[in-house]
Amino acid sequence: MGLDFISITVPLDAAPMRMIRTDPGLWELADTHPPFAFADPDYDVPLPKVSRQLLAVLPPGSGWISHFNGRAFEQAEYLLDPAAYRAPRTWEERERSMVYRIILGDELFAEHAQSGQGPHWRCSTAAFLTAAVQYIDDLEVDAIRSEFSVAEMARLGVYKVHPEDDDDEAFARVLGYVREFADYCRSAPGRGLDLIITLF
Repeated sequence: MGLDFISITVPLDAAPMRMIRTDPGLWELADTHPPFAFADPDYDVPLPKVSRQLLAVLPPGSGWISHFNGRAFEQAEYLLDPAAYRAPRTWEERERSMVYRIILGDELFAEHAQSGQGPHWRCSTAAFLTAAVQYIDDLEVDAIRSEFSVAEMARLGVYKVHPEDDDDEAFARVLGYVREFADYCRSAPGRGLDLIITLF
């Protein structure tokens, strides 16, 4: 059992998106049908109206995409700012930090929107995604590499860290995941899209 990091590109300002953010019943209905759930080929009942409305405003073929292979999303947060990650802070302070919001979404999508294992859906607007990509593009790689430590991550309880990993190899791997995520985020604003992120 573990948490996988997934996202889907959406237009947050579209009417059906606004409806499921404000109406828990509509969100629950939408969550169990495409585009948020896989279509069941044996299910011969018409889609609910809200699902048809959502499919009409999403790009063709839109669906959940996995990122941070090996569930390394917390390692990515640490890599972006090791000093901030190790500093004493409350959960609320961590949740408001730029690096947390870059990786796990800028804001709560809706209080009622949660994945099957409990984490809330979060979202980032196109404007925030542009800022997040710029932050990643501007990383001072040598500086963050000098702060990056597998042993420290293990001591801090960072999710899915393997203490036996080599620092250089782990850094290169996680930096690669961060850059892949940035490239994915880079494409959304130009298409007028925002991002929903959750742990599933």
